Amino acid sequence: MTYPKPIATSNEGWVIEIIEAYRDAKEAIPFAAKAGKMLLESDLFHLAPVVCLKFRDLMGSDEYQTKAKDAAIGSYIANHEAGNRNLNDPVMAFAFCYIIAHYGLGLLGEDQCQEILQFVEMNLAKIKTAVAS
Repeated sequence: MTYPKPIATSNEGWVIEIIEAYRDAKEAIPFAAKAGKMLLESDLFHLAPVVCLKFRDLMGSDEYQTKAKDAAIGSYIANHEAGNRNLNDPVMAFAFCYIIAHYGLGLLGEDQCQEILQFVEMNLAKIKTAVAS
C-alpha cells in the first residue's frame, strides 16, 4: 500500500477504506499481547486516529496527531454518552472514530461525515463480514 492514500470520493470508497483501516488496526492485537498488553477488538477505536494519520502520511506531525485524536475520541465520548449511533459495536466505533479523525484534520466536512457514517450504519453487517475474514 502506498501512502498517502487519496481521499475517497464516494461512500462505497470510504467503506473500502474503513475495511482496510480496520484490518490494519486489527493487526496490532498480537503485537500488544507480545508486549504484555491486552488489546481487544472493542479497543480498536483508539487506534482509528493513528491509522487515519498513517493512511494520509501525516504521522510525523504532533499537531495532526493531537487534532485527529482529540476530534475522534472526544466525539466518541460525547456520542457514546448520548446514546448516538451503535458505538458499542467495535466496527462501528472504529469507523466513527476513523471518519471523525478526518474531520479533525480538516479533510472532511460535517455533512460529509454524517453521510458517510449513515452509509456505514446501513452497510454495517457487510462491513463486519469483510473485516472478519
